[in-house]
Amino acid sequence: MRLATRRWGEEINPLAILVHGVSASSRTWWRVGPWFASRGWHAVAVDLRGHGESPRATENLGLEGLAEDLYETIYGLAGERVYVLLGHSLGALAALELCRRHADLVKRLVLEEPPGSESTDFAEIAQGIEADAVRAREAPEAFEREQLAENPLWSEEDSVANVLGLRQCDAGSVAAMVRKGLRYDLKDLARSVKVPSLLILGSEARGSSLPEPERTSVASALSGGRIEVFDAGHGVHRDNYEGYVRLLEGWLRE
Repeated sequence: MRLATRRWGEEINPLAILVHGVSASSRTWWRVGPWFASRGWHAVAVDLRGHGESPRATENLGLEGLAEDLYETIYGLAGERVYVLLGHSLGALAALELCRRHADLVKRLVLEEPPGSESTDFAEIAQGIEADAVRAREAPEAFEREQLAENPLWSEEDSVANVLGLRQCDAGSVAAMVRKGLRYDLKDLARSVKVPSLLILGSEARGSSLPEPERTSVASALSGGRIEVFDAGHGVHRDNYEGYVRLLEGWLRE
C-alpha cells in the first residue's frame, strides 16, 4: 500500500523518513520535518494505513503489513536508500520490522518510545483510541484545551495536530489491530538491527511506554545502539522539542 506523505526539503537531499505513533498522523512532525530540511535533508513523514490521509485497511493489520507499506512507499520515492528512519511509538515498531525485513535499506535508525512488549496493556490502549477518537470528533476544541492542560509542555500546534490525527484515524480498525494483531517481541526486534541506532525514551515517572527491566534489555540488544532518557512523557518530540533536535543533531554528526 502506498502511503500518503508530507514533505520538507529538496528531493535531491539525503532522505529521512518520519513515522508517527498510533492514532496520530504525519502532522505530529510539524516541527521536526522542517528542522531536518533546514539542515540539508529531504524529510518525508508518512501516514500509516488507517491514519491521516492514507487508505483505510481491514486486512494485514500488523507490523508486517505496516513495514511493507513503508517499503513500498520508500521505493515510490525513486527507490532511494533511507539515511535516517525515525519512528515514534507504533512507528518505531514498524521501523524495526522494516529493518528486520530489509536490512540494507536503512543507514541509521531512531526509535522514540517503542512500547514494551512485556508491559503494554493492549486492550487498554485500544479502548483509549476509540474513546479519544469519539471525543476528538464530537468536541475537538474542548479536547485540544484538555490535552494542553494535561501536557503543559506541548505547544498549541501539537495539540491541534494530535486531535486532528484522532479525527482522521480509522479508530475501529486501528483499535482492532492493537487488540488482536499487534504482537511482537521488542527485544528480538531490537536484536535484528544491524545499523547505528538511537533509542530515545521518556522517564518512567512521566509515563514512558518502555519501563524497566525491559528498557535495559532492549537497549542492550541494539547493536551499536545509544540510549538517551529525557524528563518527558511518551511524546518526547512534543515535550522537549529543543532537547530532542539537539540530540539528533549531535548524533547525526557522529
